[in-house]
Amino acid sequence: MVLIIFCVAFTTLIGRLIHIQIINSKQLSKLAEKQHKLFLRLKPRRGSIYDRQKRVLAMHMDAPSIYAVPKEIVDKEIIAGVLAEKLDIDRIDLAQRLKRDNYFVWVERKVSPETANEIKALGIRGVCLMDEPKRFYPGGKLSCHLLGLTGIDNEGLEGIELYYDRELKGEPGWRLSSRDAKRREVISFQRGFVAAREGKNIVLTIDEVIQHVIEKEIEFLVEKYRPAAVSVIALDPWTGEILGMANFPWFDPNNISGASVSAVRNRAITDCFEPGSVFKIVTASAALEEEIVDFDSEFDCEKGAYRIGKRTLHDHRPYGTLKFSEIIEKSSNIGTVKVAGKLGKKKFAEYVKRFNLGEVTGVDLPGEAAGIVRKSADWLDVDMTTIPMGQGIAVTALQLASCVSVIANDGFLMRPYVVRGFVNEGGADVSENKPKTVRRVISKETARKVKKLLAGVVENGTGKRARLENFTACGKTGTAEKVNPKGGYFKNKYVSSFIGFAPCDKPAVALVVCVDEPVGEHFGSRVAAPAFKRMMEKILPYLKIESDKGEIKKSS
Repeated sequence: MVLIIFCVAFTTLIGRLIHIQIINSKQLSKLAEKQHKLFLRLKPRRGSIYDRQKRVLAMHMDAPSIYAVPKEIVDKEIIAGVLAEKLDIDRIDLAQRLKRDNYFVWVERKVSPETANEIKALGIRGVCLMDEPKRFYPGGKLSCHLLGLTGIDNEGLEGIELYYDRELKGEPGWRLSSRDAKRREVISFQRGFVAAREGKNIVLTIDEVIQHVIEKEIEFLVEKYRPAAVSVIALDPWTGEILGMANFPWFDPNNISGASVSAVRNRAITDCFEPGSVFKIVTASAALEEEIVDFDSEFDCEKGAYRIGKRTLHDHRPYGTLKFSEIIEKSSNIGTVKVAGKLGKKKFAEYVKRFNLGEVTGVDLPGEAAGIVRKSADWLDVDMTTIPMGQGIAVTALQLASCVSVIANDGFLMRPYVVRGFVNEGGADVSENKPKTVRRVISKETARKVKKLLAGVVENGTGKRARLENFTACGKTGTAEKVNPKGGYFKNKYVSSFIGFAPCDKPAVALVVCVDEPVGEHFGSRVAAPAFKRMMEKILPYLKIESDKGEIKKSS
């Protein structure tokens, strides 16, 4: 009997061995390999973003994330309840995920260190922590529309983060090794390794101080006028470098859970609007370049009401005969249209194209709009009574900044850009973006004449509230009725704007202020022009620009 028992047992073992080692060997070998092989994807460090003085605007940091191993969790319903209460997440959804028969499930990603410590203190088997890369913006909402934001997996979604995502994110690496029965990595059995290539660090053209000045002014405008939106751009007119760009509404890229799509949009480059009287700088430039007028050319402004066909054109005040310089200073619609009439439709349309209106500027930011300019062949006669004064055409705030920079830099259209270059970890330059001239738009002589006109606007005309104490300034006001999608224009909705630069002879900064639907006041001369003044009187001394009105007085 003993012999028989041993023979049966031995035969059973032999059969089992044959089944394992011969019949099922391939399947079991694959299973063993799957259980013991560990492939780790090594995430690269995302590059930092700096301002022009190499102050950090966006940086990489590690954040704890919580994951679970469902196979190791016994009472999944109870554990789901405990975790859901601690993390303020949906219990039913978490319970469903924990019921999956696998080795890995995300519970909550990128939590605070305090929350991670609380979860760790619970000591729940099958609930673990791991560090993940997270984007952090030290300034909060500062420069939010320029910088943009990243998603949960650190991919760029908006702004610089999106446009330069390939350079910032780097290249992932990998490590192939083995793990023991408790799924711990056994480093000594490493089978292969490729290091991750870290992302590049970007240096922007913007200056954090100038950006702060702009955003503080926007806060003031929002509090005083309660507008629907505000956009402000500061530009170096000689190079096209964007020194500052901000919009309202804004958002905090460190916490985007409550941010609306509207708040994330970079309105300075995406939103188009009829510019109104600020567009008259294009009309004036064309007229002077073609030598059809000079400063003393006189035009009858019809006492404020000019009948053209079925349309009556109005000025905000009744004027009689005005010189061309006075037409620009007083922002006469009737005078401007009469000047454009001497140019003719074809020639005027040519200058609109020269200023690059109706085309993207080519700025290195995502989502730029081209504006709206119909082909000149489609223009009607009535268009020559609207477009010269900034109606029937739509532009972005950045396009206005490019236009006024043409006057500031003696006639050249520069490509605006926001990335100055790339640097290594030590801060040394790796590559550099350089200014790019698109074309000459008007002659140096014409640009100087238009400068003189715009200086007159600030000194004697509608832009008096933009006059600076220690610097000369050039600029143009604009007050545009907003288009009603149902036809015509709203009678109580406006875009108030001011475009200008300072100092006049050697401009250091071009500035554009656009305030959408201000409440109370709505004229660009009263809303946007004073904002220009307040910002310029902080920015120019900060840039150490010498006063061209004598010694700079100490601010009180």
